[in-house]
Amino acid sequence: MVVHVPRSRTAVPALPAEFVPRPALLAALDRGLGSTLTLVCAPPGYGKTLLLAEWVRGSDVACAWVSLDQEDDDPRRLWTSVLAGLSVCPAVPPDSRLHGLVVPRTTVGVDFLTEVLDALGELPVPVRLVLDDAHHLRSPEALRGLHLLLRDRLSTVRLVLASRLDPALPLARLRLEERLCELRTAQLSFSLGETVTLADRCGLHLTAEQAGVLHARTDGWAAGIRLAALPLRDHPSPDHFLDAFSGDERPVADYLAGEVFSHISDEDGDLLRRTSISDPIPTALAAELSGRADAADVLDALERSTGLVVASGPHRTEFRFQELMRTYLTADLYRHGPAVAAQLHRQAAAWWAVRRRPVEALRHAAQTGDRPLLTTLLHRWAPELVARGEHTELLRTLRLVEVGDDPIDPWLPLVRAQIHLGNADRVSARVDVERAAGITDASDDEDLAHFRAATARLAGLGGPPADQEATPEETALAALALAGRGVARIFPTAAGGPPGPPSVATDLEKALALARDQHFGLLEVQCLCLIGTAAVVAGDLARAAAAADAAVAAATVHGWHDSPWAAAAHAVQAQASLARAIPGRALQAAVDGLRIAPDGQDAVVRFTLRCARGGALFDLGDRPAGLLELQEAQAELGPTPVPAPVGASAALLEHRAALLLDYPVAAATSLTRLAAHSGHDGELGLMRAWSAAASGSAVTARAAVAPLLDGSVRPSLPSTLVDAWLVEAWAALRLGSRPAARQALQAALAQAEPMDLLRPFAFAGQGLRVLLVDQLGGVRDPDAFAFRCLAARRRVSQSAAPDLSARERDVLTQLVSLSNLGEIADDLAVSVNTVKSHVRAIYGKLGVNTRRTAVLTALERGLLT
Repeated sequence: MVVHVPRSRTAVPALPAEFVPRPALLAALDRGLGSTLTLVCAPPGYGKTLLLAEWVRGSDVACAWVSLDQEDDDPRRLWTSVLAGLSVCPAVPPDSRLHGLVVPRTTVGVDFLTEVLDALGELPVPVRLVLDDAHHLRSPEALRGLHLLLRDRLSTVRLVLASRLDPALPLARLRLEERLCELRTAQLSFSLGETVTLADRCGLHLTAEQAGVLHARTDGWAAGIRLAALPLRDHPSPDHFLDAFSGDERPVADYLAGEVFSHISDEDGDLLRRTSISDPIPTALAAELSGRADAADVLDALERSTGLVVASGPHRTEFRFQELMRTYLTADLYRHGPAVAAQLHRQAAAWWAVRRRPVEALRHAAQTGDRPLLTTLLHRWAPELVARGEHTELLRTLRLVEVGDDPIDPWLPLVRAQIHLGNADRVSARVDVERAAGITDASDDEDLAHFRAATARLAGLGGPPADQEATPEETALAALALAGRGVARIFPTAAGGPPGPPSVATDLEKALALARDQHFGLLEVQCLCLIGTAAVVAGDLARAAAAADAAVAAATVHGWHDSPWAAAAHAVQAQASLARAIPGRALQAAVDGLRIAPDGQDAVVRFTLRCARGGALFDLGDRPAGLLELQEAQAELGPTPVPAPVGASAALLEHRAALLLDYPVAAATSLTRLAAHSGHDGELGLMRAWSAAASGSAVTARAAVAPLLDGSVRPSLPSTLVDAWLVEAWAALRLGSRPAARQALQAALAQAEPMDLLRPFAFAGQGLRVLLVDQLGGVRDPDAFAFRCLAARRRVSQSAAPDLSARERDVLTQLVSLSNLGEIADDLAVSVNTVKSHVRAIYGKLGVNTRRTAVLTALERGLLT
């Protein structure tokens, strides 16, 4: 789910009516124009935010403003907020890459930060990036991006920080290099004249002596001056009050309790206490918690009179408390009785639940200490939260409701299992599913039954669904149930032979539609990955590639692009691209997938990615490196079991590569490894046929694939039959039976075309490729499958195409047709002798001696398209 950043956090704050201009400080800020970093650092209440707001509003330089809070110490939240601020900055053009960047859901790495910096460097005009309340950024992970921004010294961005503390940045070095502009407490403290002005604008008309005392007592602390003005305005003895007033070392809470809230009505103080449990506080929730229908009006009046709350949102429908004020109010609320606070959190939890905001509901429920309430909300919202991928909130809730190591509520281990599935950890998910199965539940809860079945099936433990199995009414639960059924239909049937995509993916397509409609981001990515897997198993490579591409795109949109599911999508991309003879794309997909959290990656996904990378390297011409990658992938996998299609595909890749490199021992090793597992008789027969062909024995090769071709042996992979027919075609040619070879080739084409399978033809021998030219019969349609099979060879490593003259290219184009040389001469308006001279030149440059092989070689080298 993409985190929503309220507009109030990216808007430059308005200047209040009592604001005192600070021209000297504005000039100091302007003098730091060439600085890499501008730091405004002072304790709370010194006017840092308003100073920067005045500076930004009075400047022609564009600004991206972000008001930070404690949750922004998470780099994911931080960069979500920064991108939100940049997206509303007028200096960021609509076509800037900044608008399309999505913060990773798991880890904010260097790749993402580099993308942000590159996009910032492309801005057409300079921008000030103001991060207010930057003291919330404490973790090294959150500060890493600021380090990089300072290191790169972008001329298009000036970083401006307002903070209560020095940030963990290289300030000393920046100061030494004269790249730091800084304003601190001494400069921010109000002068005596500014104190008088602020007091006057707050409605106080102090004598010079009284103003001097106030200035001395507050030491120029703007917040202290303004807070003092509240009680001082109507105090019967200003001199007495000022003598007793001191902000030096005095806890803010004591001052607020004794001097501020004593001048706010009990009713308004009670409203502030009750509403302080939520920040921001929607006005409707404020009315609910306070029991006052006029809560919105009261908060609006308090904003104008005290500034203790600030309206936010496009329609001023929510308010935010100043942090110190909210903290004080919440503590004061608990001083009035923990039971009152707990009851308010219960009300807030119920309010958010009614509005289908389960994350907020659970956060408030967590503050009640009411385990039954948390459990009830978890039962109600677990399906939606797991479908959205809200793992953080689910884990927090589980820690609060779980008691001991033996749960008595089956929902709890099932939710944990779903979290494991979201992280592609099926082993741990199965453990929790089995734990849930051991818990007796007599509630006859249909939702639990559906959730249990869906979770078990997604973990690979559930049985096949019934033909007329009921679908839950609740949307998220229905989507999970459909996804579970889809998984149960894919994997059990795959061992007995790959079904067609419609028979395995219907439930997954329905689940995908629900996920997209309801914005269940994680489930959308999962469904697309599973649909792609189903298509690969069924041999529908085009569909597999489309689903995998969509999965990668969805993972990017929803912030899951560095998750294990994104890695799985890249694995499907790589497999499909390799089989479709697009090795460059296969290699890129494999590299992208392996880059994602390599240490915690699923072993099967990693094995699949490494095998695809090995196959792609081999196809691109780095054959020894490709074979080595395939062998190392097997060694890394060790005894870990893999699905039958994955194991068979890896063995065939390694075996064929070893034979083509003339490493018979390595080829035999891959065959022996596959033979240790049952169910691969078809692939083993093909491997033996390849070995026989490598030794030149056409009869033995033909005999090895015969059981596959007559149907007595079923393959694990649909592609195996295509390779078997190509072996038959090769053997028939070697044995002098050209009609039989042509018939076998046609069978291979018929099998391969529905799958869009091209790789076997890219490695076919010259005799088979000549048959493919004959198959075309003079047709030059690039969309014809036989033409694409011939063209596939050019995607593997080939020598550079020869340089033909323009006239030679014209003649070469005519050679594809069935026209004789005289007809070609007439068509080109030249003599026959001229055509013959060009033909001889073409043959010499291509290294061929027949018209057929000239056409074949030209197709392979991309001279004919």
